[in-house]
Amino acid sequence: MTHNGDIITGGVVGVPELDFPAPDEGIDVSEPPVDLVLSIDEEPVDLIPSLDEGPSDNPVDLIPDDDPIPDDDLIPDEDLVADEDLVAEVPTPDEVPQNTEVEVLEDDDADADVPSPRQAQRAATRAIKEALIAQAELVAMISPAKTAPTEMKQLLEQWKQAGRSTKSEDNALWERFNRAQDQLFTRLDLLRQQRQADATEARRLKESLITTAEDVSTRADIRQAVETMASLMAQWKQIGQTTDDKSLWLRFKAARDHLYARRGEERTKSRSVQQDSSHTKKALIEEVRALIGFPDLHHAHAEVRRIHIAFREAGYAGHDQNKKLSDQFRQVTQEFYTWARKEPTRRKDAGQQGTYGRRARLTQQIEQVKSEIARSEAQLKLTDPAGAKKSHGSTITVTLGQAGAYSSTAAEVMRLKIRLGDLETQVHALDEKLACTSPESG
Repeated sequence: MTHNGDIITGGVVGVPELDFPAPDEGIDVSEPPVDLVLSIDEEPVDLIPSLDEGPSDNPVDLIPDDDPIPDDDLIPDEDLVADEDLVAEVPTPDEVPQNTEVEVLEDDDADADVPSPRQAQRAATRAIKEALIAQAELVAMISPAKTAPTEMKQLLEQWKQAGRSTKSEDNALWERFNRAQDQLFTRLDLLRQQRQADATEARRLKESLITTAEDVSTRADIRQAVETMASLMAQWKQIGQTTDDKSLWLRFKAARDHLYARRGEERTKSRSVQQDSSHTKKALIEEVRALIGFPDLHHAHAEVRRIHIAFREAGYAGHDQNKKLSDQFRQVTQEFYTWARKEPTRRKDAGQQGTYGRRARLTQQIEQVKSEIARSEAQLKLTDPAGAKKSHGSTITVTLGQAGAYSSTAAEVMRLKIRLGDLETQVHALDEKLACTSPESG
């Protein structure tokens, strides 16, 4: 008999889940119990009586009310009616209903997915080494050359402590880690070669700068030499390091020290020179101021031109005094030219042109007489009797011609000096007269 309810084939009423004793409890299942044998003509018997209510007389009671079994399903198949000896056998544990067997298989599959401790340890080792490989690759590519070897060594120590996986996995992982190490060492070798090339070029450049600095340190123009040395120093700082930087720097520094020592000596000497220049310029300023109101305008203009040249040639008077003295000289010369431009008109208006003209002529004569006196005194030294003496044994003789020339020259010098004194007296008298009538005296 076959139907799709809870009644099993063979006319035995069953349930989806039956509570069977374990096989090792010694139950003999070779023959079914007598009370479980059902005939086709007998009513089905409840195989699992309730513990509280006792055995049920109606097999339909085992089916929930909300899912009643059709009456037709309770009628045995006609094919099985002929076999009156059909009995219901108690299933063995291997014959557990399908739903129970499915659950057991599912539990076995779940246990099969759980890794063993060895597998878990190998997976953890593989994850650690993968992380170390990633770190090693970063160190090989971007870590500074100074710290990269130490970092790679630390990663190698961690690798040794990470444990082992399978041989094939360990070999593959180690090849990747070792390749990262090789990349790092290759990069470090390239950097080392580049540093060596840079050091060689830096040495060549510094040798050139040392040669130039030694030449600059001996130049006469100290100010320009100091500026050039400063430029060389700036270039030195831009050049990279070499293997013997200390010795090269000492040579370059020696050239700089020599130049700065010369500048110090020059400054020490120039302080006294600057003081002399300051005194000279102050005196020249006073000379220009004295020429304001001078009677001889032509002579005054000539003197101012001479003083201007002398002021420029006096040199540097020091940082504090030079500009101040230059401003004073510019101011006093401007005052002189302003006076010299107005003075001819004033003399004309005052009727003093004749007096100033006479004084100018006397001044010219004085200059001529001074020139003649200088020439005569030079001639007098040439005809000095002391230079014309000749020794003849024990006697000394002087020629009459030489003695006469000396006397004549000496007399001429005396006459010129008397003439000079007379001219200077006349000029002095005119100066007093002009001083009484000048605007300054009023």
